[in-house]
Amino acid sequence: MTKISAVIPAYNESRAIGTTLKELEEVLTSCSGGDYEIVVVDDHSSDDTFGAVKRFGSARVRCVRLNRRWGSHVALRAGLREARADAVLCVSADGQDDPRAFGDMLAKARDGADIVWALRLDRDDEPWFIRKPSQLFYRALFGLLNGRRGGIDMSRATFFLLRRKVVDAVNECPERNTSLFGLLAWLGFRQDYVEYHRRPRISGASKWTMGSRVRLAKDWVIAFSGLPLKAASAIGAVISLAGVCYAAVIIFNKLCFNNTPEGWASIIVVILVSSGIQLIILGVIGDYLWHNLDESRRRPLYFIESRTDADPRQT
Repeated sequence: MTKISAVIPAYNESRAIGTTLKELEEVLTSCSGGDYEIVVVDDHSSDDTFGAVKRFGSARVRCVRLNRRWGSHVALRAGLREARADAVLCVSADGQDDPRAFGDMLAKARDGADIVWALRLDRDDEPWFIRKPSQLFYRALFGLLNGRRGGIDMSRATFFLLRRKVVDAVNECPERNTSLFGLLAWLGFRQDYVEYHRRPRISGASKWTMGSRVRLAKDWVIAFSGLPLKAASAIGAVISLAGVCYAAVIIFNKLCFNNTPEGWASIIVVILVSSGIQLIILGVIGDYLWHNLDESRRRPLYFIESRTDADPRQT
């Protein structure tokens, strides 16, 4: 078995992928003595990312192209299925993840860690409206769901190293609507981390929009928690109790003072607020139903359109 595999999800990174591969090869050669492989997963780029990897011309580098854009987390899972090594390093294609941190990550794995996260030292390059919600989300998630994160600030996690048994465990989880980071946190195993300075992108701009971040956060919560449904039940109970109290006040005023509220403003406000909350709760239930329906179809997680090697495996 190969000693080290590196998995790189790539989308429209034709200008950066060559530099990333060259730097990664230098680091992996020194860490593994030349016993390594690099698997690039082209997430159906609209540029020539697949061709750029093919022209790179290294026997240790191969690329698979997915049949449509599935997202970086699915591309990572495709790469994990392709990886053949005892240890698998997952990094981005844009050059921001510094592969020089890999030596420290490998040392942590040799000391017994099954998952080693690379945490960026700061996020000052991101606007506050992205940075702060991310930090709050992870704190709330781990605090409310299980409280287990081993002192690892997941809001700073960018790339990671997995030992073979963790890769095999991920590959045994067939669910479609999930977060890979959430799945790794849920799996447990022994986890550790190193810190590094994240670098600027080699070219282009981030493909992560605010919408994609929100969708991923929603998938994480729904995949690993019934918290929204429990919250919906709690909100319903509070509103029902408030309604009973309000009705009691009205009855008391009528019987004791022959006084009833005048006008319709208060009634309309109550109706609008309560009906809005009910629609939100129905939307939460609908999300859970859709995720269950989507999983019950048992469709493949992805399909491979083409590959640079002769390996005929498909998902």
